[in-house]
Amino acid sequence: MRIILITSKLNFISAGGSVLDLHLKAKSLHELGHTVTVVTAFSPANKINQPLPYIVKEADLTASGWIPQQRGLYLLLKKYESEADAFYIDGNTFLYGGGFYRWLGGKVPVVAFFNIKLSCWSDTQNNDKKKQTSLAKLKRKIRFLIEKYIGVPIANHLDAFIFTTPMVERLYLNFGFKKEKSHVIPDFINTEDIVKKCNITHQTIAEHQAAASPVTLFCSGRMIPEKGFDLVIKAFAAVKTKENFRVIMSGGGPDRDRLMALAKELNSDSFISFPGWVKKEELEQFFRQAHIFILPKWWIEYTSVLLIEAMAYGLPCIVPKGGGLEWLTQKGALTFSEDSVEELTRQIETLGANAELRRELALNSFSKSKELDYRKLGRELESIMRQDFSL
Repeated sequence: MRIILITSKLNFISAGGSVLDLHLKAKSLHELGHTVTVVTAFSPANKINQPLPYIVKEADLTASGWIPQQRGLYLLLKKYESEADAFYIDGNTFLYGGGFYRWLGGKVPVVAFFNIKLSCWSDTQNNDKKKQTSLAKLKRKIRFLIEKYIGVPIANHLDAFIFTTPMVERLYLNFGFKKEKSHVIPDFINTEDIVKKCNITHQTIAEHQAAASPVTLFCSGRMIPEKGFDLVIKAFAAVKTKENFRVIMSGGGPDRDRLMALAKELNSDSFISFPGWVKKEELEQFFRQAHIFILPKWWIEYTSVLLIEAMAYGLPCIVPKGGGLEWLTQKGALTFSEDSVEELTRQIETLGANAELRRELALNSFSKSKELDYRKLGRELESIMRQDFSL
């Protein structure tokens, strides 16, 4: 097949997991023998620092306004229609442009990918109700109604939807998306390369956990209140046997100074290190030193690339219960109720004191990560295109 993936940008230097996910999707389809092209819609933001196995074509849909961007995507699809057997688009950005294309007679099937909520929904990351004026709230309400009652019927002309978790899928189905077009595929990660590079085996995992002294807790990411790093500090402050642990909190951001002050205030700063942003090689060392990975908080429906990487390193995890993170780890994690410091403390103490439980969860986590390797997920994506597109 000739497959064209349309995304916002390819920034391999400072962008997040969504760029890696798109890259590995394109790479996996190329490795399966397809002719793959990636079109970047906001190309001035590209930062490509490596050779790529697929073709990259640049466009510039930079425009003020959501509607012009949908029109721009429609025109891109028409432009490349004769060069493609299947299109893949970033649904969160371009779903209505893709839906218009198919509704108005576009010949090539289109699959749309969704990993976060739509921006018109009031409870998204960028919509702080407390900061919105009455006019802004009214505009958002109008946009919500337009998207639900006009946009969704247009979007349902797309040929398939892919969601990263069943929880994200449920949000969109409740919004009106057609269930028969819906599929769930997690984020694409190169877990096999992590395993090979670090020579991770069942034996090395068991030996690492048996030799834990002290037990190293690790969490990492951009330090903002939404990520819940303060939950880890508060929970650890209540641990009775702190001398048996050390904590690495890697990353930076606007909340870092407050977190460091909190650790000191709770008399835990001698156990907790804040190395800041580090190079990839040092981050890998933190993963290898760690005995437990904690992802304390995120949007409950979402998953995490960092969590999948931790699983590939063979780490038992502690995550919030009832959402995408628990669904992803399955039997490789202990869970706690969202925002519960007491339950998180209890799980840290339980896992820290029980090397056999750490080993059991670590092996489950490791096995699950192998199922999440991008090569296997690439075959699922290919199957969806062949099945839903009749190609």
